[in-house]
Amino acid sequence: MERKSYTVAVDLGTSNVVVTVGSRNAEGALDVECVVSKPVEGVRAGKIENIELVSNAIREAVSEVEARLGLRISEAYAGLSGDFVRCARHTDHVFVLDPQNGVCQRDVEALFDRMRNVQAPDDETIMERVPQNYVVDDNQEVKNPVGSFGRKLSSTFNFILCLKTPMQRLDMALKRLGIRMAGVFSNALVTPEAVLTPEEKEEGVAVVDVGGGVTDVTVYYHNVVRYIACIPMGATAINRDIRTMGVPERLVESLKLRYGSVVAELAPEDKLVRVNGRTARDAKDILLRNLATVIEARATDIAEFVAQEIKDSGYADRLACGIVLTGGSARLKDLDELFRRVTRMDVRVALPEAGITAESKEHVADPAFSTAVGILLKGSQTGACAVVEMPASYRTAPQPQPQPAASSEAAAPRTEPSARQPLRTMPRPQPAPQPQVPHAEPHPYHAPQSASHSVAAEPAPAETAPQQPRHDEEEPQQEPRRRRGGLGSLLQGALKKINESFGGPEDEDI
Repeated sequence: MERKSYTVAVDLGTSNVVVTVGSRNAEGALDVECVVSKPVEGVRAGKIENIELVSNAIREAVSEVEARLGLRISEAYAGLSGDFVRCARHTDHVFVLDPQNGVCQRDVEALFDRMRNVQAPDDETIMERVPQNYVVDDNQEVKNPVGSFGRKLSSTFNFILCLKTPMQRLDMALKRLGIRMAGVFSNALVTPEAVLTPEEKEEGVAVVDVGGGVTDVTVYYHNVVRYIACIPMGATAINRDIRTMGVPERLVESLKLRYGSVVAELAPEDKLVRVNGRTARDAKDILLRNLATVIEARATDIAEFVAQEIKDSGYADRLACGIVLTGGSARLKDLDELFRRVTRMDVRVALPEAGITAESKEHVADPAFSTAVGILLKGSQTGACAVVEMPASYRTAPQPQPQPAASSEAAAPRTEPSARQPLRTMPRPQPAPQPQVPHAEPHPYHAPQSASHSVAAEPAPAETAPQQPRHDEEEPQQEPRRRRGGLGSLLQGALKKINESFGGPEDEDI
């Protein structure tokens, strides 16, 4: 059997951690084998504040994935998001080696080499270098400069930078579990890979991932990431506002998703919802219009920040496909309508559907899994993770059906434990019943049920069995007198010993 190449992704958010495992099928599509989400504490706006709490949450999710798939995970890809991730543009140029024959691939590689030599500040590291455009002799922008005529080739690169401390803490949290971080990606770069179509990337679109503590904004145009930004505000801020209405913290999330609305005027005016307190006396009624008003106020702040980031990117008037909403908070009722009103753009809510199989779409049919699937897609392109498959015997232990011979033997003690011992002891002193044992053994596949009945269906021989060995135990005392009688007695004794030697191994196989 061909062994799979697994990819493992860990998406550590402010309120949940998602662990996914996937593998590429024969057609090249990603098959999501398993996805597990667990609540997490100790993370604020994407940054780890308590490594012990974070490690425990990741351990719980990883252990469940390992138990489901029969794997031992020792390597994984991870994603980061927060206001410590930013983008910076840098422009550089090289002179064409042979202007008469035009720009060649060596000129493009020389420009890339210059960009690789660009150093990040001491407290930051470069996560990604994304080429934005190519310009020949300061003229019109071109997608592929090879073959163009000119003396100077220039380009602008988008550098995705991240502070070293958050990355080191994430690496430390995984190392505590014995997991090596194979790579770390910016969530703003990988999430669009799971939710966008090729047409949207080409025509221009802004992906808005509304999470628990942060909101990521990614702008695509002409199939290139033009701008990313991270707003340190998400659903946690909305939950804090709902708490001020006297709602217990354990009920805030369910109340928001089941009865809340992001547009107050779309909520019913006279409908109430009862919220239970610590006792029946503490229960209170909340007007759904008031609940929607509280949610709308904070969600409007998030939408306005997103609109400002899109404007700062310089591509606000080129995004023909508008905005694509995703993330756990995209499930909020009427959130897309609020973004339409604030940004004056087309808006749709997206699930992770790009690049994965049809069966996998059912497993991850939740916008909260978009980032995890994006990390999985990016990681599978980079390389498989080090994963140890559990032995087959270990994985099949809960289902005792390894071989019919073993299963029939295991069934015998449950049906008639007292009849099991006489069958093991009878053949040794009495050669006559031994030929019946190999006849019973080669046929367990045809009637495993009848085999178990045959063991339990011999109570009478089992009762008489203890008497026969007593007669047989007296016969060895008579054997010396037979041996004195002549050569025939010696041959009979030898044949009896040979039969007994054959009977021993047969007894072991029962």
